Amino acid sequence: MRSVGEYCTLVHEFHKVHKPSTITVQKKAKNNITILVVDDIPENLELFLDVFVDEGYQVLKAESGFQALEILSQHTVDLIVADALMPRMDGLELCKKVRSHEQWKTIPFIIYTSNYIDPEDEELAKSIGVDRYIMKSYGLRSLVNAVEEVLNFPSPDTVGNSVPPIDEYSFLERHHSIVMKKLEEKMKELEQYTEVLMQRNQELIASEGRYRSLFEQAIVGIAVLDNYVKKIVDVNKECCLLCGTDRSTILTTSSLPLYTLDGSPLDIFSLQRVQGLEVRLRRAHVSDRYVELSIGPIEIPNDTSFSLLFLRDITEQKRLREQMFQNERMTTMGRIAAGIAHEIRNPLAGISFNLQFLERRLQKGTQEHDSVVSALEGVERIRQVIEDTLGLARFKPPSFNREDIHTIVDKTLSYLKLTLRQKSIQIKKNYAEALPLVNVDSSQIQQVLLNILQNAIDASPEHGVIEISSGLTNHQHYPEREYVFVSIRDQGNGFTADVLEHLFEPFYTTKIDGTGLGLMISKYVIDHHQGIIEAKNDTGACVTVYLPREKG
Repeated sequence: MRSVGEYCTLVHEFHKVHKPSTITVQKKAKNNITILVVDDIPENLELFLDVFVDEGYQVLKAESGFQALEILSQHTVDLIVADALMPRMDGLELCKKVRSHEQWKTIPFIIYTSNYIDPEDEELAKSIGVDRYIMKSYGLRSLVNAVEEVLNFPSPDTVGNSVPPIDEYSFLERHHSIVMKKLEEKMKELEQYTEVLMQRNQELIASEGRYRSLFEQAIVGIAVLDNYVKKIVDVNKECCLLCGTDRSTILTTSSLPLYTLDGSPLDIFSLQRVQGLEVRLRRAHVSDRYVELSIGPIEIPNDTSFSLLFLRDITEQKRLREQMFQNERMTTMGRIAAGIAHEIRNPLAGISFNLQFLERRLQKGTQEHDSVVSALEGVERIRQVIEDTLGLARFKPPSFNREDIHTIVDKTLSYLKLTLRQKSIQIKKNYAEALPLVNVDSSQIQQVLLNILQNAIDASPEHGVIEISSGLTNHQHYPEREYVFVSIRDQGNGFTADVLEHLFEPFYTTKIDGTGLGLMISKYVIDHHQGIIEAKNDTGACVTVYLPREKG
């Protein structure tokens, strides 16, 4: 077998000899001369065919010594060029058989090789009638010249059968010795090549290990996409964690649960080059995450089918941005409230005083009296809106103290005894034992719980039950933190999808006489406590407040 380097050398030499030779064959025209080329490498045969055909010769090809003998028995051949080392029957054995055949023994024979280079090799070759022994290192030009020299000036040793006979035993012994020596050399070369190959393999394994480690330990999710077959061929650990599933599931389905912000499924294989696209990642049984998506092709020569997709979790950043926006909106509303308070409260007080005066003067049950009562209710609603709005302007930062959450809940419930009794509502407590303390402003947390409980009472039917549960948990968005939670669940109709989406926005309410500021202020308070407030449907409406546990 030839190495790639040897084959490339032959190709290079072919271009050198592409011009016709300056030596001319005198005895016979080139186009009437047939050369038999014998080599076990098909690429070499094609190369020799191109060279000799370009020189004007006719060429026959054989891939082994046995095939060469078969061709000789069927065709007239003027010259043989054979590789020295071939399996089963090499060039030297072929030459010996040719010389021992009465009809073929005068055919010129050339050995073209890079293997038999020792003097004893050449000596054995000459002893069996080889006309030329050409080394590959001499180049293809030397082979072409040797062919034309042999055809013009045949070796006197081969003409007239003047080659000294060599007995079969001596040939086999010397040939065996040479072959064994060359095999030993080849074995040494193979051992050296194997050693180099093993070293390179170890380097590749180490390099692959380093890149695999970087791939798996990356703090962003990474997926390798084959866009040609539309498959995900690899994902790292962070990508699996973000998607809430295992690697085999992602590779089997070749899909990621990614959606645009408006809820449309995202086809990742249709993306070419994207940088910093904000998308939604949906996971089963847990809330959505928001990720920043980037994608681009992997730079592989002559292959543009592979892409790298990166996912960076920005849920917390998005929550903080929204919180900052909410704080700015609350601050703005507070300033507006403080500015308009003096412009409205005094005239409104006058209106209220006059309407009360008219109410006392008018006879009850008349249309005029009922109109005044209705106007007073409107004035009271306006006053309540002003007071709630002014509450934003008067909001003070929390004054933190270590508190027991159950004590705060029970104290809040004491303010609602009369309201609960009026609707015959029962309170069911599911308090967890030995909860850690929370670092909170108790009065502000009471206000939050009072707001939630009042909403639950309003939504509950007569003789209903409000269930209050507590415990210690990790939030799904922040699994590294521990929270003390309080859940308040009623037996009402629950929230509609539209209400859930806008629940904590200002002036959004489903109550006829509500201002829509209660839950917004509650969220504002909880945000300042580094906590979380969430609402969902759970056999009625359920609102949960999460407060960071006291450390220590």
